[in-house]
Amino acid sequence: MTDPGKSLLGLDYGLKRIGVAVGDVERSLAFALGTHEEGKDGSIFDFLSNLIGERDIGGIVVGLPVTASGEEKESADQARRFARRLEEEFRLPVVLWDERYSSQEADRWLRNQRRREKKDRDSLAAEIILQSYLDSLAAADRESERGP
Repeated sequence: MTDPGKSLLGLDYGLKRIGVAVGDVERSLAFALGTHEEGKDGSIFDFLSNLIGERDIGGIVVGLPVTASGEEKESADQARRFARRLEEEFRLPVVLWDERYSSQEADRWLRNQRRREKKDRDSLAAEIILQSYLDSLAAADRESERGP
């Protein structure tokens, strides 16, 4: 999706809040950056434009809401529209990635940390989504190195 020198953005898309994470492709590590709140923090596209410039972003991973059985939720259409708009706006590759259980995993981690704000949950969910994607890239690289 991107060259190894570039970073990736991970987004946990929601109508009210968008969790944001950044990932280092070379080291296969994702880090939560924060949460953008619609109506409070200005335009998400202005926010992401600044972030893309500052962090040398080479691609974006957007969480795709699916059920436990793998079927897309109603909000999947909204995530798909958002992803298309990101591609048009920033001319970067955008991948939709299964976000199944990311919020529950974030809740479990936050419960152990005694932090319970929704914005923490959203940014951590973005980190989990992006880390899952980075892990899949690393696994594909290992598989290709082994050969047939």
